[in-house]
Amino acid sequence: MGNKEKRVLGALALGALTAFGIVGCTTKSRQTLSDGTPVTEQITAIRVDVPVGGVTLRVEDGAPVSLRREVTYTGRNPGKTHSVENGTLVLGGCSQCGVDYEVVVPRELAISGAIGTGEITLARAASVDLRGEVGDIKVRSSSGPVRLSTGTGDIEVGLAKPGAVTADAQVGQVTIVVPDGAYQVRAKSETGKVETTGVRQDQASANVLDLKSGTGSVTVKAA
Repeated sequence: MGNKEKRVLGALALGALTAFGIVGCTTKSRQTLSDGTPVTEQITAIRVDVPVGGVTLRVEDGAPVSLRREVTYTGRNPGKTHSVENGTLVLGGCSQCGVDYEVVVPRELAISGAIGTGEITLARAASVDLRGEVGDIKVRSSSGPVRLSTGTGDIEVGLAKPGAVTADAQVGQVTIVVPDGAYQVRAKSETGKVETTGVRQDQASANVLDLKSGTGSVTVKAA
């Protein structure tokens, strides 16, 4: 991302944090807590619903589901910020706070939802459908379809096997790394470069890479 885009990202992030009361309060009134908990319920999917914060998720084969978080808040302790709804682990937020999650799951799961201001980093997922307003979204080794959009931030995707990706960054770079296979590439940028490197293209392929950037480059390259 260029300097201009970074300045925009920083300004928007600061504005969002201020709106949630995390910046602009005195050091004495701002508090931080860190904790962790096992998740004993059976989890079949994860939904992100975080206004301000971040999510890091990874798969450790056969490990129990676990969750750690760091919460920055003003006023009252926000208490529990996650829940389980019909097998879906919901990562939530709270009023006047930011919540950063680190989640470990035993197998690849479907990930969906949205984040306001913050970054999402996923390592291995069955499928991904996420929206962001300000912040980078990184998806590594996805085995299923990926759909991502962000207002300001970079999008990075790495596929574990050939598949479909839809990615739209209004301000930011889009970078897709794909394994060997044939792809239907639909890539465009309003003000940046579009590059494909070593990717076999076939307009009849079901592996559609539909990629857009308003301000930023779009790059597709072979793993």
